[in-house]
Amino acid sequence: MNKEASDFLNSVKKYKKIMIIIQGSPDPDAIAASFAIKELLKNLSINSEIYASKKVSLSQNRAFIKFLDIHLKTVKELQPENFEAYIVTDFQSNEVRGISEKIPCAAHIDHHQKDPKRLPSDFSLIKTESGSTSTLVTLILKSIEVKLSENQCRAVSTALMFGIQTDTDSYEHAGDLDIEALGFLSSRADMNIINRLNGIPMSGPTLSFYNRALKHGKTYKEWGFYGIGFIDIEQRDSLAIAADLLLKKSGLKTIAVYSIVNDNRKHEMFLDVSIRTKSNNLDLNSLIKKITPTGGGRVYKGAYQIKLDYFRNTADRDALWKTVETATLDWLKKSRDNAYLHELTGITKNIFRKAVSYLKNK
Repeated sequence: MNKEASDFLNSVKKYKKIMIIIQGSPDPDAIAASFAIKELLKNLSINSEIYASKKVSLSQNRAFIKFLDIHLKTVKELQPENFEAYIVTDFQSNEVRGISEKIPCAAHIDHHQKDPKRLPSDFSLIKTESGSTSTLVTLILKSIEVKLSENQCRAVSTALMFGIQTDTDSYEHAGDLDIEALGFLSSRADMNIINRLNGIPMSGPTLSFYNRALKHGKTYKEWGFYGIGFIDIEQRDSLAIAADLLLKKSGLKTIAVYSIVNDNRKHEMFLDVSIRTKSNNLDLNSLIKKITPTGGGRVYKGAYQIKLDYFRNTADRDALWKTVETATLDWLKKSRDNAYLHELTGITKNIFRKAVSYLKNK
């Protein structure tokens, strides 16, 4: 057993009840990593539940949960009273409002840039060279001595493999760690389920947003900006899928898709911006942090949100959209004008990562 796996086990074994929290959008990577941890904890006689603050909206992701019988609770507010600790997967920050003040963080596993304001945790595994959080969880499972049942192993392996697939853009951006993880999972996963998931057609909202974006796209110095107006929280994940499609189809180097999202259940409204790039030298995390410290990114992908609750009852939605769009375009154009600075930081980080990899293999 390697040190990371050993440290993880020692950290979670301190507790009998742990809540696993998906902070961001419940995408396949976050869901798979959380599900694998839950099954592992079950074999350690540790009770756990997976919680998400946002609903799973994409039809493919809903099918993913259904096919593998993954139990995920969507709640408006988390209640820590019945738990002794919490785990955060696939999110830059391990601080959870209303939770971190009351119970400790047992583990934080992620593949995005480290958040300098992250809280202490019993176990922390942050590796930006990994294409997904599912990869990191897989490598823990590979080294661990606790054995899953045959059915558990098949379900967990299938989930983790799909998580890696989606976050590496169908393995296009898979690195050495991802390849190692896939080698472990490939003989254990149910490929019939993977193929069924890949065969699910794109949802109506995603196609609608993609077509809407095409009609309202603006190009600025080989970057593309696409505003699609107001959308409901139920379709929020479609924004990221539309961004992926536009990057492939547009021929542009970097694109941003943005929208005002309504969440009537929580009485919230926010600007949501998904950014995609073909450049592995563009430091999206640095670029986004210059816009807002609450956003973030990794190689090729990033996103940020700006709260607009104050304007929820605005009668003139067209005027609100024009104001928000103008401000968003100004920020994005300034980001493009300063892109060379973020590319320099990206180049520096790539050199550092290669040097570390070289030294490890010496």
